[in-house]
Amino acid sequence: MERIRQWLHRRALAAALLIFASPAAAWSPADLFAPCEGDCAVSLYGGSYVENSMAKILVTRPEFPSNWDYVTDDHLIATAISRQAGWLWDRRLSLEPEAGIGQRFGRQKATEVWGALFLRYHGFPWDGVVRTTVALSTGLNYASDKTAIERDRNQNDGEGAHVLHFLAPEITFALPSHPDTELLFRLHHRSGIFGLINGAHGGAQYATVGIRVRF
Repeated sequence: MERIRQWLHRRALAAALLIFASPAAAWSPADLFAPCEGDCAVSLYGGSYVENSMAKILVTRPEFPSNWDYVTDDHLIATAISRQAGWLWDRRLSLEPEAGIGQRFGRQKATEVWGALFLRYHGFPWDGVVRTTVALSTGLNYASDKTAIERDRNQNDGEGAHVLHFLAPEITFALPSHPDTELLFRLHHRSGIFGLINGAHGGAQYATVGIRVRF
């Protein structure tokens, strides 16, 4: 199980390196501050803590979110801004830098901020009925507090870490008549990639739902 989780994080990091090395993905940081032309987005989402490991959810024992193990007194609400900064593979893969901020409340109390790069797949055959995308991120997430939950999950030294890797797989749905308004489902996840970042082996994750508006 741990090897699978590590594999997921490492593949996300490897994908980021390949993206930045690709000439097709070249872009200037100045492009991020140019006027938006349908390539900017703002997201708002929230949800509850999930006990299931990401490896189990995505690989070894996939289940519908309704069957996941939720913690009913541990929640997150978050917002993020992002922008399509480049395209790959005949415009089937978009590159989307994102910056976000979130607040945990209930069992854990901490503020999170992050910067990440999402790789998003477009072009499912049923897009004429419901437009669908799936995406995966790699980036860094900072939490204002080393909560007791994260310290308990740190198998290295029990200290936890403020800065961890941000891996947030997501899926979106939109009506073809309103493609710029998306229903968002995201597994908001941070961890240390088995000690690779700050020696941390654990973190926190939330199953969330929200909305994204592109403009």
